[in-house]
Amino acid sequence: MEVRKLLSQTRLCQRLNESELDAIARIASLRNVNKGTTLFLQGDEATGFFLLVRGLVRIYKSSPEGREYTMHIVKPGEMFAEAAIFEGRDFPANCDAIEDSVVAFFPREAFTQLIMRSPQISMKMIAALSAFLRDLAGQVEELSLKEIPARLAAYLLTEARTAGDSRFVLPITKTELAHKLGTISETLSRNLKKFRTLQLIEMNGREIVLLDRDKLEAIAAGEKI
Repeated sequence: MEVRKLLSQTRLCQRLNESELDAIARIASLRNVNKGTTLFLQGDEATGFFLLVRGLVRIYKSSPEGREYTMHIVKPGEMFAEAAIFEGRDFPANCDAIEDSVVAFFPREAFTQLIMRSPQISMKMIAALSAFLRDLAGQVEELSLKEIPARLAAYLLTEARTAGDSRFVLPITKTELAHKLGTISETLSRNLKKFRTLQLIEMNGREIVLLDRDKLEAIAAGEKI
């Protein structure tokens, strides 16, 4: 029941009816994953995709020099590695559990057989992905036009909404956040310091408290500081 409910909230399955959700949930197996466990490595055969039920996992790339770049922190209720299944490719990145976690695993073979038997499922998924890609293109365009303070404010507001609280812990390091915002660590640090000076936020390590959400909303919308 929990897997079906989470599936219904994912972008890929949000258009499916209850019987279609049940059919997908039936092919899933739950796995308990300890903190630090590697779920897959870049280049591994993509034998299936995942839905995070509890915990946190990190999708990242590694450079030849051993440096790591976090691409995404997966939160409960999110699917991951589904693109490799549709493309029939190997996993394009690495994935580790950063907390003790529970994942639902959907085998590629069983999923492929399911959508071949029920083409309406694949059509609804394609429609959902098309809508997501349109939204994503708009977000990329918006991000490219925004200055760093606006990008940072928008990110902090999004994390607060996800946490359901003005107080939250950054799920990634400041270096990783700088990469995510398309800037360098020094520029990010200057903007965080400016936000603190203006009493927009408080920081204690990676813990952040939003003090003036209205002002941050205005900055995210393009207001200069």
